[in-house]
Amino acid sequence: MEDFINFHHTKDLDKLNENDIQSFLRHLVMERNVSTSYQNQAINAVKFYYERVLGGTRKTYFIDRPKKEKTLPVVLSEEDIVKIFKSMTNLKHKAILMVIYSAGLRISECINLRLKDVDSARMQITPNKFYN
Repeated sequence: MEDFINFHHTKDLDKLNENDIQSFLRHLVMERNVSTSYQNQAINAVKFYYERVLGGTRKTYFIDRPKKEKTLPVVLSEEDIVKIFKSMTNLKHKAILMVIYSAGLRISECINLRLKDVDSARMQITPNKFYN
């Protein structure tokens, strides 16, 4: 909210309208290059100020909310995975990590894995049997 007030320092806050809010948001995106999370926080702060602090009526602002960025996960190279497995001395820990890695399991799925979930003949972990 401080950024909003400083951006419109020459105007009375009670007289600002939706166009002023949009110009502030454009400033955040175009000039300050802030994250989508920051943009959403700014929108919520301004709405909170006008609706809750000033007691204004709840109103819909026609402001496009930014979509959260989808980032790809960091993936280790095959060489890095081999190094990790080779560096492990505890056989039990090595087996757990190999099962998690090779089957693509979450840690919670591995923790809840039971012997009956493993089909040794077909070398598969049976799906839909987690959390029995």
